[in-house]
Amino acid sequence: MIPEVINNRYKIVKVLAEGGFGKTFLTEDTHLPSGRRCVVKQLKPIADNPQIYKLVQDRFQREAAILEELGSGNNQIPQLYAYFCEQGQFYLVQEYIQGKTLSHKVQTEGLISESDVREICKSLLQVLNYVHSKQIIHRDIKPDNIILRDANGAPVLIDFGAVRESMATIVNSQGYPTSSIVIGTPGFMPPEQAAGRPVYSSDLYSLAVTMIYSLTGKMPQQLPLDSRTGNIIWHEYAANISSGLRMVLDKAIAYNPSDRFPTAREMLDALQLPADASVDPTLAISYNTPTIHTVPPTIAHSSGYPSQNVPPTVISANSGGLSSVPPTTIGSQSRPPENISQTATPGTGSTWVGGGGTFNKSTPVPSEIRGWNWGAFLISPLWCMTNQVWFGLLSCLPVIGLPINLLLGLKGNTWAWRSRPWASVPAFKSHQRGWTIAGLAVTPFWTPIVIIFYIAIFSPMSEPTANNNKSETSQSSINPTASPLPQNYQTGKFQEIEIGNLKNYKFKTGLFSINVPENWTFRDNSKPGEAIVLWQDRAKNGAIIVNIFAQQKQQNQQQLAESLKRVLKSFFSSQKDFRLEQAEMQFDGSVKINWSYTVTSEGVTGKLTGNSFIEQRGDKISIFTQALPLDQYDKLEKSLDLILSSYKINPSGSLP
Repeated sequence: MIPEVINNRYKIVKVLAEGGFGKTFLTEDTHLPSGRRCVVKQLKPIADNPQIYKLVQDRFQREAAILEELGSGNNQIPQLYAYFCEQGQFYLVQEYIQGKTLSHKVQTEGLISESDVREICKSLLQVLNYVHSKQIIHRDIKPDNIILRDANGAPVLIDFGAVRESMATIVNSQGYPTSSIVIGTPGFMPPEQAAGRPVYSSDLYSLAVTMIYSLTGKMPQQLPLDSRTGNIIWHEYAANISSGLRMVLDKAIAYNPSDRFPTAREMLDALQLPADASVDPTLAISYNTPTIHTVPPTIAHSSGYPSQNVPPTVISANSGGLSSVPPTTIGSQSRPPENISQTATPGTGSTWVGGGGTFNKSTPVPSEIRGWNWGAFLISPLWCMTNQVWFGLLSCLPVIGLPINLLLGLKGNTWAWRSRPWASVPAFKSHQRGWTIAGLAVTPFWTPIVIIFYIAIFSPMSEPTANNNKSETSQSSINPTASPLPQNYQTGKFQEIEIGNLKNYKFKTGLFSINVPENWTFRDNSKPGEAIVLWQDRAKNGAIIVNIFAQQKQQNQQQLAESLKRVLKSFFSSQKDFRLEQAEMQFDGSVKINWSYTVTSEGVTGKLTGNSFIEQRGDKISIFTQALPLDQYDKLEKSLDLILSSYKINPSGSLP
């Protein structure tokens, strides 16, 4: 029997929906003079067990509290007015959204135009960008869970999935709490979500399928599948849309999560390109801020609107062969945007811009800050440290120093903008202006020294002959160094790298240890949450680099390989003859990639090569790199193998 009033306050106007977890009512708040209308969702746990009831209650209260924060921070998510427990049941009181669902609009008004679909999709991507930045996955995006407000037409995202999941809490055979269902709607949820492993791009998949429904009027089950790829075939039902929108939606509904947009921000940026623009199929990753967080239990909300076309389906884990739903976690391809283009600083309410990672293309760069950066070009090492563009420290290597300096001058503003958060665009411009002034100020003092230094190193050198007569002068070295060139130095080649005796190095926190040449210089560029350590030989032609950062989600070798490829391409792809070899899967779980490119200096051309290894140990990922001239690799291979074999990661060691 349905009561007339809930909690002695909310007078029931009508039942909006009824399902396996309870009922949803449209009510009037009798404690307010206006009698404000609101939606009350009544939820009932699946298991009638006092022990489980306490678990459900704790989770419900935790998620409802976070739900309140979500609704108060974005006007395209219904506000949560109250939540309470009464007579063994749980209640959410939410804002009533006046409007029609997307499915109702298609049914009553016909297909939605491309321009309107673009605007709806862009608006919802901004909502998802906000939701995902809170480490939350909606998990049930579909036409019935999008309401277009009558007042302004803005789409509102309703009915998050996790409150329903909390009602399905059970205790497994090992005595641990788990969920007996998988939240989502068949056809609209991607395969990994149906398997109980949703990621951030799962929401993008569901949104894209919803937009395809809006364009075609076809439910997902009515569309054929490509038997080779598992992707939805839909183009013939929306033949008149632009190639740009078609490619964006195709990428978002890719069967494999790693082939989709990794973030809502990147999908939004792609939608804002001209209608006929092509979409880059590669994914951007953040290298400078690579910390990947485990997503806490996904919070939920529901405005309780009745399903008109797509039932709010949940899948029994038992029927699908699942014993439990594992915690929702994400990999590097679907990392939450910790530093999106605008973020609120916790506890301050202030807004920051930029950030997200040096090579994270999902962070847009304002056109007004693009252009040449003199500070990055003139005083690269100092500029790199304050702007946190750590890869730029390779400019210290004479072999590649000049190309890196030029690259920093050209791309410095873009990389600095993405490498760390900034208070505002003017603050960023002021910071870079200061480095430009500093670079121009010190240039007159160090330029003569550099010129004298280069003359001393590059001046013709005579080689003694048997009769002590002078022969032709040798060509200058590509890499000038402060030390004299060895007598066995060969024309047109890099100065010989000396490895010598090895000594053991232990990172200050015990995070890793390695045997390194005792005569090589050492530099620690670590920052909170990330270890970055570099060794260089005396001639600065060779380098050993260790980079370790946190990663909660376990990655397989293929995922590690793809991440390493993107890192190397992001930094070196502009170099002449840049080449990546095939990834080599190692027996210990690591992945090796060899790479090389050509450097020309003072008329002499040479090839640089590097071996980069990526591996995961516990909750940490390591990228280990050895770089040196290609013509010296065979000679130094045994020593390099000794160094590599000595490299040990301590999973229990702490990051800086």
